[in-house]
Amino acid sequence: MRTGFTIVELLIAIVILTVGVLALAATAGLVAGHVGDGGRLTDAAHAARSTLDSLHGVPCGSLTSGSFAQRSLTLDWTIARDSVAAEIALTVGSSLRRRTRTDAYRTTVPCAP
Repeated sequence: MRTGFTIVELLIAIVILTVGVLALAATAGLVAGHVGDGGRLTDAAHAARSTLDSLHGVPCGSLTSGSFAQRSLTLDWTIARDSVAAEIALTVGSSLRRRTRTDAYRTTVPCAP
């Protein structure tokens, strides 16, 4: 008697391998999309940090509310001022593949006497 695999065993192995490869290919596209969304969210966080750093360099009395749009990002900030400090509220909107995400940031800028 010969040792080896029968045709039926080979066909079953090929079918199982094909199903596994197709499942892997289907998830690869999903993973690539999530990586792209992660990159856009990183860009949004960098834009928020850059905007807040820029506003921290402005004298308290000169701070004004405003907005900025760049590619898939929108940044809107409002200023609430009292005699001691100015509070900056920044909202960042990011366009992702299937939805839009909005993040809010807050910081305080002390007003020099």
